[in-house]
Amino acid sequence: MLWGFVIIFVFRFIVSTLRFWGFSRGYGNGVFVSKRDRSLGGREVVVGKMRFKERQGKKKKKGFDFNVPINPLSPSIDMERTKTNDAALQPMKWVSTVEELPQWWPDSAPSTLRPSTKNNQEFQKEADRLIRAIMDNRMCGKDMTGDDIIQFRRICKVSDARVHIDTANARDSLYRASVDFVLNSCSSSASSSTIPQIDDEDPRQFLSGLANSIELQNIRAARIVSAAVAARTRSWFLQAWALEMQGNRAEALMELTKISLIHQIFPPTESSPEMEMVAHGLEKHLRLEQRKHLFNLLAEFCGSPSKSATEALGLITKPSVVEDIIN
Repeated sequence: MLWGFVIIFVFRFIVSTLRFWGFSRGYGNGVFVSKRDRSLGGREVVVGKMRFKERQGKKKKKGFDFNVPINPLSPSIDMERTKTNDAALQPMKWVSTVEELPQWWPDSAPSTLRPSTKNNQEFQKEADRLIRAIMDNRMCGKDMTGDDIIQFRRICKVSDARVHIDTANARDSLYRASVDFVLNSCSSSASSSTIPQIDDEDPRQFLSGLANSIELQNIRAARIVSAAVAARTRSWFLQAWALEMQGNRAEALMELTKISLIHQIFPPTESSPEMEMVAHGLEKHLRLEQRKHLFNLLAEFCGSPSKSATEALGLITKPSVVEDIIN
């Protein structure tokens, strides 16, 4: 009887030792399966051996596998973890987000004679009052006049005053209206061979100084000007073709002259997205032969067209397209 208890104790000790060293967790070829035998007084007896894969399969059948996603089209969590680790090992690709100003943008505002502190305060009050009046009129549905823009620019040019507009939308809207005023003034002088002046100031310097006076970033201001030039380019090309179809060649050439002058004052950047959008828009309304006809009119009346005007017409796809059109 004593030897029986000793044998049972030794057997249990061996089984516990094997479990402690991990054999029951799947190391080796499998795990031991033991059951209690009633005929032997409830002692545990090894009845077989189960492989690790079979054990894992039974566990997965009993409960929900959290490694499997609910969406059957998405990869498993293990696969996502593997992809994440692989992506972490790959070198990072840095993308430059620095946007440069166009070449026509002035480097700096011209130096002016600074007034005295007392006069400077008076100019600042006058600039604030004028901006409030302009914004109030716009809230009432009244458009800003060119005289208001010129007067505000004069005050800020003399005193270097700056005004703060509460919202970015109101500030951008004010600047867009000023850009439209400058483009209208320039296009009205398209018959002249010289660059028109806005209140005895270069239009590029006028818009640059105005952006500084309303605390608008140069990059944002240049983007607004480029968008306005692109919109005018598309409109003038379509208007020129409509007048040409009506047999009004003189007015059609005047529309093309506006394009040539505006692109001379505010030349778009080469391969700019604005001119690409203009080209896509014109392709929907004008066939290739019609756009070539406008190109020939522009070259005949205004001289060699700028590359930006050629891009706007969608004729820059082939390297020799310009020579083919002229010849």
